[in-house]
Amino acid sequence: MQQPTQQGTAVTNQQSPQVLGIVLCERVLQDVLRRDFISCINVHNGMSVQGFPAVVPLVFAFAQVSGTDHDFTYQFRMTDKNNAPIAMSPVAKVEPLPNQMMTHKIISAFSGLVFNEAGMYNVYLALDGRDVGYLPFQVIHVPADTTA
Repeated sequence: MQQPTQQGTAVTNQQSPQVLGIVLCERVLQDVLRRDFISCINVHNGMSVQGFPAVVPLVFAFAQVSGTDHDFTYQFRMTDKNNAPIAMSPVAKVEPLPNQMMTHKIISAFSGLVFNEAGMYNVYLALDGRDVGYLPFQVIHVPADTTA
């Protein structure tokens, strides 16, 4: 399948960046001297809450994608169990790297996420407007212990 670019030429899926991984974490640290070194702190694949609505003050979506010789856009989107969006990052443009063997590290922050009920949520990554990967995120209700 081919998609037209702004110049009217075709970009094949082989030339498009490939998703190498997606995580949700509390903090993303980038090395000052070695910009391609990233640390994701407190990586999450779900959470347990005592009541709803549950609010997460700040969480980062981080993805690593393969290098490419052309620019592209990306956007993260979180959806509920009915696939309705609950949060979206702004669309961001990424310039090509000088070396295609390097990987792109893309990051977006979600602040004030509200989970209204237990269930499976998904974090989607779209490249050039097309969903290319997702991360499932489970929210579990654990009632507070009232025997204490």
